[in-house]
Amino acid sequence: MIETLHVEIGHGRPACSMDVLTLGQVRIVRIADIDRIEWPATALFGALTADDLRAAAGAVPAGTVDADAATLLLSFNTYLIQTPDFTALIDAGIGNGKERPDRPAWHRRDGPFLDLLDGLGIRPDAVDIVVNTHLHADHVGWNTVLGDAGWQPTFARARYVAPRAEFDHWNRLQQAEPSTLVLHGAFADSVLPLREADCLELVDPTFEIAPGLRFEPAAGHSPGMCVVRLTVGAASVLFTADVLHHPLQFARRDLVSNFCADAQMARATRDRLLEENAGTGTILAPYHFPSPAFGRLDRDAAGLRFVPQPMSSAAA
Repeated sequence: MIETLHVEIGHGRPACSMDVLTLGQVRIVRIADIDRIEWPATALFGALTADDLRAAAGAVPAGTVDADAATLLLSFNTYLIQTPDFTALIDAGIGNGKERPDRPAWHRRDGPFLDLLDGLGIRPDAVDIVVNTHLHADHVGWNTVLGDAGWQPTFARARYVAPRAEFDHWNRLQQAEPSTLVLHGAFADSVLPLREADCLELVDPTFEIAPGLRFEPAAGHSPGMCVVRLTVGAASVLFTADVLHHPLQFARRDLVSNFCADAQMARATRDRLLEENAGTGTILAPYHFPSPAFGRLDRDAAGLRFVPQPMSSAAA
């Protein structure tokens, strides 16, 4: 059962809803940096047609496809993991105050992410680990905040963990063209400051990040992307990063986003991970799915089917 928390954050902002999955002594909270934004369908999947959208509307959770408007409903989810041993964030959203002029929805944002953490009782210095599954701009923004001396780590006590191959790829581009806005500028303002602060840990794609928390290789969308698996007793949660962008990819396994660096590899990676986890009881925690985001992958005569976890409601 997924509990929905309604968190009051003040400052004249409306309450925000967060999905909470509890596994024994472990709590996992979906915190959306941007929640339920309508995205032009072909801006995400260039191959989609109007007929595709009409067909998809009946095969995905209600409201996630608007065939008439030709839009898809997306969110940008960070996942907070609280265990008796550590507090971790899986991916770091878009961030505030970042210069992203070619991405208007991300440009100079003033979102409530840190207030949401505070509403959950999590101060920045309580975070032990920040995991970047890859280094695209919408996954690293809250790595840093702007201070008197420039961009500095948001979570001063945390280890920041990222795939080495991912960093090396983007660092080569930055070194070759220092004036280029690599990753819309995110490499300069949200990644390199971690290296300068000596808190960025670059690791291999099967690295154990903490007890029960490890990377698994998932390259294709980006050169070194990894997914993250959390094991709690007999339960398993897979944070799927950008292996999936939208629920319609369960029915349309051929769809690859416009942002995937290697379409063939991205498709093969997604197929492998879906087949490996279907019917196993593994709970998927996708980065871009709006609520209900947590779900299991079942196998039936029609193929693979995403089954959202049942929901309840509460207030923080």
